[in-house]
Amino acid sequence: MTWRSVLMPKPKPFIARLAVIAGILPIVGWLGGSYWLLDLFNHFQWQYAGALAIAVICLGCWKAWRLALLTALFLAVPLVRLAEPSLPSLHKPAIGASLRFASFNVLTANERYADAVSWIRETDPDVIFLPEVDEVWAEHLKPLLASHPHAVEHIVEGNFGFACYSKLPILKQEIIPCGEMELPLLKLRLQGPQGEFTFFGAHPVPPATEFWANERDAFLLIIAEQVKAEPGAVVLAGDLNATIWSRAMKPLFAAGLQGRSVSPTWERGNPLLATPIDHLLYRGPLDKPQSDGLKRRWVGPDLGSDHRPVVAEIAW
Repeated sequence: MTWRSVLMPKPKPFIARLAVIAGILPIVGWLGGSYWLLDLFNHFQWQYAGALAIAVICLGCWKAWRLALLTALFLAVPLVRLAEPSLPSLHKPAIGASLRFASFNVLTANERYADAVSWIRETDPDVIFLPEVDEVWAEHLKPLLASHPHAVEHIVEGNFGFACYSKLPILKQEIIPCGEMELPLLKLRLQGPQGEFTFFGAHPVPPATEFWANERDAFLLIIAEQVKAEPGAVVLAGDLNATIWSRAMKPLFAAGLQGRSVSPTWERGNPLLATPIDHLLYRGPLDKPQSDGLKRRWVGPDLGSDHRPVVAEIAW
């Protein structure tokens, strides 16, 4: 083997190796419940699908039909996982007026304050949750109080402060410390036009180490327990540092939360890293099953953060 063969591998062997790697990694992710590091492989379904699709096309062009067929079978795994949120649901869309919710991790170091305020005003959400707000961001966000007079600002050291601005009256507010790091979970009781409901705003740590992965999982488990304890309608917003395919998200879905999305929000401009870790999940009242509905959901523009904002219109 020469240095040329290492730096410039022959097309067919290279594509075959790419297909094997991209085909195995999604399956490895299924073992995420046994070890935190394996769960990281669950987050990149778009990347697996893209790599395998390229491999199928290339192998087909080279008439390597057996390899192309095998690769196509591997491709089915990420495609099914990407399509799963679009499969028919028992939850029928609700009719009537909806509320608009938004979540945007502003990135503490981001200085495009005016752009963020302008976008929020144009989008006009009823409630918006903003992770990573520090004192500087809080000062620049004060103009929002004119349209969203009900606000909670929780400034802490590091990147885990937040702000929440609401047009709806806040009837009750609580900050729940989660995990050993005691990161804050926002819990609000809001008065909506159709009645009261509970709103959660969350930003756990990313699973960069085993300890942080356990802290994130504990945070999300606490949210799931809180959701189960609420008899009425619930909305959860925030940067959860987990995609819908992560084992850490299972307790939230088991608690009845809906609204899963596969549209990337973090590093959206980087095809190698783009992942959907910012969420707007919801659940209708427990005494009225199938009464909740997602009317519309979209990802906002680049506002200088490594995250994109997400918006959803939800009706009960």
